[in-house]
Amino acid sequence: MTQFTVAEMMRAYAEDAQDLANQLKVELNYTEDSLFELDTILEKYHQGIPKGIKKILSKGPSEDQINQMAKIWGAYLGETIIKQLGGEWIQSNTFDNTIAIKIGETEIYPPAKIYKRIKNGSEDNINIYFKVLKQDFDC
Repeated sequence: MTQFTVAEMMRAYAEDAQDLANQLKVELNYTEDSLFELDTILEKYHQGIPKGIKKILSKGPSEDQINQMAKIWGAYLGETIIKQLGGEWIQSNTFDNTIAIKIGETEIYPPAKIYKRIKNGSEDNINIYFKVLKQDFDC
């Protein structure tokens, strides 16, 4: 069985994200502007999670499904960050079983950010996150 690097695996997931977006008639091209499209897609996932009484009456996505979507869309976010701000995919040195991007000495966690965006909604907006990263890394 072939072993893939973290970077190869995340690039493959990012391609899956582009395929999923194409099915939704959305083009993702690794630009900062494409993150507005990504955030719109993620809002639809967030809206699909039952809340309140609907939680009892409706079956939403499973935790495994949310985690899988966080990996796929997080890979796209991460590849966009790498293309725009630099960095590289790594297995986190800080958290076990966590994929990160290392920029300088800093680790950031795009799949975890996407997970929070899906679960919490617009308070974890991807565009604001990216703008903060740009400021933090003086880009």
